[in-house]
Amino acid sequence: MVRLLPKTICGLLLGLTLGPAWAVDSQLFTATVPLLEDSSAARADGFQMAMDVVLTRVVGRLDAPADPQVADLRQGAERYVQQYRVNRDGMWVAFDGQAVQTALAERGMRIWGGERPPVLLVLAVDGGGGRRYILSAEDEVRNPAARDLRGRMNGLAGLRGLPVLLPLMDAQDRRRLSITDAWGGFEQPLLDTAQRYGVNAVLLGRYRTDAPFRVRWALFEGGQATRWDGGVDDGINRTSDRFAARYSVATGAAVEGEIGVAVSGIRSLEDYARVSDYLAGLTAIASVAPRRLDEDTAVFGLRLRGSLDNVDRAIRLGGVLRPAAVPLVTPADTAPQPGSEGEIRRVALSYQLGQ
Repeated sequence: MVRLLPKTICGLLLGLTLGPAWAVDSQLFTATVPLLEDSSAARADGFQMAMDVVLTRVVGRLDAPADPQVADLRQGAERYVQQYRVNRDGMWVAFDGQAVQTALAERGMRIWGGERPPVLLVLAVDGGGGRRYILSAEDEVRNPAARDLRGRMNGLAGLRGLPVLLPLMDAQDRRRLSITDAWGGFEQPLLDTAQRYGVNAVLLGRYRTDAPFRVRWALFEGGQATRWDGGVDDGINRTSDRFAARYSVATGAAVEGEIGVAVSGIRSLEDYARVSDYLAGLTAIASVAPRRLDEDTAVFGLRLRGSLDNVDRAIRLGGVLRPAAVPLVTPADTAPQPGSEGEIRRVALSYQLGQ
């Protein structure tokens, strides 16, 4: 790999600023809703219903559509529609994600963008009469009850915008995880299965069909387990609530001025562009600008929409950058530095580019 000298990169990127447009995960801003008839009145109702789905996902709360602050967004939903089409499933609607997020930010509301950790859902079902199984992505033998339950879980995950995977429960999965392991809540087989699907979070539910309001739920992530009891929908809903609280951006608490972020392991223009693009794609970051490059360490100037914690959690989630073992800057680097659009307040965060 050819190393680019700092002057080379800085010369190529001088004055480049990525932003301030919102990073948009387009899937979060689409919805398919029922449509009884193809008329202007029915479509207007459909646009409002679709906006309710989008607000639920992006604000991160089930009750978001009922918030008085978004009443005008719901009533004027058609103004945010980029495209729609009517089909046999109802009406598919795509909204302008940039405009919706801007409107929410103007109201000081939290915004949960694309920073959404995937979750492996392991739902152990006791159907009575000695029939127990783990809900799978597909049934080997036709099972209408499992099909309906799978549709319910996938539909709820889609409403909340939570990336949920169901295990295949093929021979490879069965070697790692049995119904006895799942019903007993044994953590290691669950984590071993999660490795196959490349996820770090496992949502376990133990569900008896004769007691649908007493499902035992557990969320395993980050070396911790959180347990609760609730209904069939409470697993996905509480997991979504938990992640929304962690990763959503508190737009009313944005850090003012520019914050410096140092990243080591920059060895080429491609590395530099990769890091720039990654940072610019995070919801909590309004803009990214190059500031310095010393050896293999680059400093970026960030203007934020949220807090430093918002940015740090989002950066760690993606896996592109990992926290540096030691700070990448000296005390002198923490003083304000001149930039093309003002001054960097300080180098506040340090990371290492992954492979």
